[in-house]
Amino acid sequence: MRRYIPSSTALKCFEASVRHLSFTRAAQELHLTQSAVSRQIRNLEEFLSRDLFIRLNKRLVLTSTGAAYYKEVVPLLDSMENASLRMLHREDEKTTLTISALPTFASYWLMPKLAAFEKAHPRFQIKVRSLDDAAKIDPESIDIILHYGGDHWPRAVSHHLLSERVVAVCAPSLLEGRELTGLEPKDVVDFPMLHLSSRINAWPDWMVAQDLESGSFAGPSFAHFHMLLEAAKHGMGIAILPTIIAGQALAAGDLIAPFGDSVETPHEYLLSYPADKADLGQVVTFRDWLLKHSDIM
Repeated sequence: MRRYIPSSTALKCFEASVRHLSFTRAAQELHLTQSAVSRQIRNLEEFLSRDLFIRLNKRLVLTSTGAAYYKEVVPLLDSMENASLRMLHREDEKTTLTISALPTFASYWLMPKLAAFEKAHPRFQIKVRSLDDAAKIDPESIDIILHYGGDHWPRAVSHHLLSERVVAVCAPSLLEGRELTGLEPKDVVDFPMLHLSSRINAWPDWMVAQDLESGSFAGPSFAHFHMLLEAAKHGMGIAILPTIIAGQALAAGDLIAPFGDSVETPHEYLLSYPADKADLGQVVTFRDWLLKHSDIM
């Protein structure tokens, strides 16, 4: 079916001429000659059988018909432009890999690995999103999630990524004046205990692992691991942190672990993806690579 639509060049000339009320200035914007713009407007007026402008000496005046046409045409031109821009920037479905991960886990464990993955597989365009709310995960827009136990997707394929180990840490300044070599796990009760609000069992579980009796665990509580880490680094108390999060601060000397070695928890980190993406090239490549390198801290 032949569509009754004028040329895009005529429409662009019309839109620019209305904005400037000048064929000359419209021509400058569109990199055309003034006569070319004037000719396009005449062609459009003949196409519509209506006058769009009144030419008064060197002035242009928009007719009521021209104003009504402009009001309808501009949204259509904007829509066409936006559709074209979206297509220009459309992601290649075969090379784009979108990962959703817990923010702290991504920062302290995943990011150091991504540089190595990109170097090994430069053809992939990686996007990392924050896994703040598992209930809002869209399997259409996310390829892989890295999460802390539990089921986040129906009909998902999940792989064990790594087991969790935690350690009791604090800032060196918190123990100023005390002999570090003589400290034992039971000595934590002498100091403020810092808590993560989403891990209410962190301290009781750690105490059980140390063969200690649970008691009162008074102390400040924080919403995110990053806050808990910073609170510990600033000497506010002792925190139970996963080794993958505390590792950098321990290596730098910002934190110390004088109350015993790390202990393993019953929890794990998983790599999951929708079952219908199990054969997707970038998912398979990233899955195999990360599982192979998951034990490298």
